[in-house]
Amino acid sequence: MSISGAVRRTLGAVLALVLVAGCSLAGPRDEADRSEEHPGYVAGPYVVRTGAVLGTPVADTETQAAEHPVVARLLELIAHTPPGERIRIITRSFSLHPVADALVLAHQRGVDVQIIANPISRDFRAVAKMEKEIGTDRSKDSFIHLSRGSRRGPGTAVHQKTWTFTRVGDSRHVVMAGSANLSYYSTQQYSDMYVFAGRARLWRAFDEDFRDQVGRRDPVGPGYAPRVGEDQLWFFPGWDEDTDPLQALIRDLPARGTVLRFAMYAWHSDRGRRLAELVAAKARAGAEVQVISLHIGQEIVRTLEAAGAQVHGAKFDNGNDVHSKLSLLAWTGPDGVRHRRIVTGSDNFGSDSLPRDELAMSIAADRDPSWRAYVRWYDAMIARAVGEGH
Repeated sequence: MSISGAVRRTLGAVLALVLVAGCSLAGPRDEADRSEEHPGYVAGPYVVRTGAVLGTPVADTETQAAEHPVVARLLELIAHTPPGERIRIITRSFSLHPVADALVLAHQRGVDVQIIANPISRDFRAVAKMEKEIGTDRSKDSFIHLSRGSRRGPGTAVHQKTWTFTRVGDSRHVVMAGSANLSYYSTQQYSDMYVFAGRARLWRAFDEDFRDQVGRRDPVGPGYAPRVGEDQLWFFPGWDEDTDPLQALIRDLPARGTVLRFAMYAWHSDRGRRLAELVAAKARAGAEVQVISLHIGQEIVRTLEAAGAQVHGAKFDNGNDVHSKLSLLAWTGPDGVRHRRIVTGSDNFGSDSLPRDELAMSIAADRDPSWRAYVRWYDAMIARAVGEGH
C-alpha cells in the first residue's frame, strides 16, 4: 500500500467521524435554533396526552384565561405544532387573545392555520387580528372564515367546537372536540373536550367535516355519521325529531341497574321533551338519573322529577355556569358485562340543534380512564349545585 493511499484512507476515516459527530451534535442545536427562530414554538420530543380535558372556571377571565384547563391544553398543542403542519379550528365564538396570538405565531412559522367561526364573533378584536394576520381568502393555506353555515341543509349555523392538527410534536392525527368555545365567557364555565391522537380514520372524519363547512366542495352530509372503531360520530344536520340519534341511543338502553348522568347547557323544546320522556321512563323502570342543566324547561323538570330523577340548576352564585352537552351512560348488557359511554360534543338537548352544524360523539369508555375523571368532575358540579341551594 502506498503512503499516499494510507493518508487518503486515514483522512477519509477522520472525515467520516467528523461528519457523524457533526450530525449527532447538530440535532439538538437545530431544535434549539428552530425554537429561537420561531417564537411560541416548543421544539423537541412531545407526545399528546389523550382523553378528557375537563374545564373548571377561572377566577379572573382577563388575567387567567390561559389557565383554564381547556384553553391551556389548546395553547400547548398549538405551541408544539411544527412548521409545515396544519391546524383547523371550528368554533362558535372566538374572542380569546391568547389563542389568537398563538395561532398568529404558528402561521408565521409556517403552520397552515384555518379557522371557521360563527359571524357572532365579527366584532371581537381577536377576529380582527386574525383577519389582518392570516387573511380571509379560503383558497389560501391560512384563513379565517366567518360562516353562516354549511351547505348540508337550509338554516344551518356554526355551533361546533372541533380543533384538529395534522401533527403535534411526535403525535399525528390529533383531534380535540367537545363543548368549549374560544371566548372569555367560556373560561367562566364548566366545559369539556376530548383529545384523540394517532387515529387516522377518526381524524379524516373531522377533516371531511371541516371541508364541508368551509364550502370548498359538495358536502358529504346531511346525516354524516361515521362509526370509527367502537366510537360513533354524528355531524348535524341530518336528523329530525323522529330520527334523532340521541333519542335512539337512550331508548336502546336497559333500565334496571343503569346510571344516567346529564350535564346540559340547554334542555328544552319538543326534542327536549321527547328526550325527557325517554329518560323519565328509564327512571321509573329502575334507572338512577341525575341532571344538571342551565336552560331547562319547567315542563321537562316536572317530567324528570316526577319519575324520581334528581334535577339541579347549573348557574352558580359567582356567575359560573355549566356549558357542557354531556351524557355519562353506564349499564349492564345482556351478557352481564358493565358498559360505559361518554357522549359529548356541541349538541344541546333542543330542537334548534337539529338543523345546525353540530357534533355529537359517543365514546366507548369501558376501559377508558377518562370515565372516572368525568364522574369525579360531574360529582363536583352536583355538589356545588346542591351547596349553593339549586
